[in-house]
Amino acid sequence: MSVADPLPVAQQVLGVEATDTQTEALRVAEFAKYKPTYHWDSTQEIELAGSTWRVLASAEIEDAEDTHFLDVVGMWTLSAETIIPPVDHTQILDPSSTEAQHPGNTDDSCNWDHSIVGETVVEISRVRRVLVPKRKGKDPQLTEDVVVNRLGSRIYARFIPVVANSADIPFYYPQVREYAFGYIEPEDKDHAASTLVILARELSPGSAVATKKQQMIWKDLIKRLYKWTVTERFGYQKRVEHDVMVDYETYTAKYQDLKAKYAAFWVDNWPEQTDPRKFVYEDIAIASWIICMWQQDSNNLRPSFVDLGCGNGLLVHLLTAEGYVGYGVDQCSRKVWTHYGQSVDLRAQTLEPYEYVADVDWIIGNHADELVPWIPVIAARSKAKFVVIPCCPHDFSGRKMTFPVVAGQSKYHAYSTYICDLAERCGFGVEKEYLRIPSTKNLAIVGRRRVAEVSQTDIDTMVQAGKQDFVPRVPDSVKSEVRLAKVQARKQQENDKSSL
Repeated sequence: MSVADPLPVAQQVLGVEATDTQTEALRVAEFAKYKPTYHWDSTQEIELAGSTWRVLASAEIEDAEDTHFLDVVGMWTLSAETIIPPVDHTQILDPSSTEAQHPGNTDDSCNWDHSIVGETVVEISRVRRVLVPKRKGKDPQLTEDVVVNRLGSRIYARFIPVVANSADIPFYYPQVREYAFGYIEPEDKDHAASTLVILARELSPGSAVATKKQQMIWKDLIKRLYKWTVTERFGYQKRVEHDVMVDYETYTAKYQDLKAKYAAFWVDNWPEQTDPRKFVYEDIAIASWIICMWQQDSNNLRPSFVDLGCGNGLLVHLLTAEGYVGYGVDQCSRKVWTHYGQSVDLRAQTLEPYEYVADVDWIIGNHADELVPWIPVIAARSKAKFVVIPCCPHDFSGRKMTFPVVAGQSKYHAYSTYICDLAERCGFGVEKEYLRIPSTKNLAIVGRRRVAEVSQTDIDTMVQAGKQDFVPRVPDSVKSEVRLAKVQARKQQENDKSSL
């Protein structure tokens, strides 16, 4: 294939990162059957081991086995942060350690007898762990026992905070003596559905569901328990790996730092019509990851940058506020631009990517739409590095690309592969990282090392091939003006007709 040839997108075969759409369809069909029951208004209680437990929520689940439930409990035991977002990570204590053997909680109900109402009790597992919060300087760690028991056709995974009294339970943990996830097999074997339940030993009657916030916690947990159990039933295999280029601890520390500095202010003072909770936290996460990558890549030097298609400009603002020199470019200015101050360099202009060269160290494209395929080319011509997060698929002409729908393949992955191939043709060694951001379009493609010699002539050939067909996007403001003009013209015609 010559350098100027278009990529054969229709022939691309997706790899392990692609979504298995057939399995996904089955999972979605099972998710649609999710019909939980919440027990806020009518108290439902059961007696276990001489203690009263309140049933908080339940949901029937078809064709799930106890092994699926236990697999989910096992994953959640090792990673409490999966279901308790303020937790940074989980430390599993060595059973032989002094801390693990210290009783901590003297409540006799933590150890169930070998028989309860005639049923044999089998202890499947017992783990002592420490929950380490993200806000390490503000929130205390919590030691917790996780005990899994089988009672005949029932399994209960119990989560028991090891505290001297309830006042020692941190805010991020459910305010209960203990809570449990349960799996109950149907008594009638012809009935295919088992039941998932969440129980709690309350601090006082009704305290576990006293507020809307507490109820939302249990709603979220029963939904997660259902979906994760369904997913285990279909043999989930992790499709992507996070933290490849930047380790989790480094990224999380930087994210917490930037979040504490900037999140509250911009969420409360966001002047745009868009949802600040999405854009603010997403851009803080992206800025955190980019800074961490730059710090390990630049030997503590602060590289310069340009953000092409910068949109609301928040990413440029964050990087500038953290001491990096750069600017952002977009077709149209945004209302929020004037709120950043004069130190943030944001430029409203329409780029002709086939002419554009930037005198910077890094070129950024965060959901930059029709500029995305051009960014590796611009980086090669500018002798710069790049990071691009693709979103909607566009080719060199700026038109949207289409891909054949093939079972087991993802259009997003096909487009990402297209961008990676372009970068490789420009001589870059491509690295990829799935970012921890609230978006399904979360793949960062990075070119920070040149691994192949590509002549300027070859690059120019690619540029000329794209230049022939490229059509700049019409700014949204211009589209709005055109639509408004058409509406006004129609109204004028109607008025003219009515006056005849």
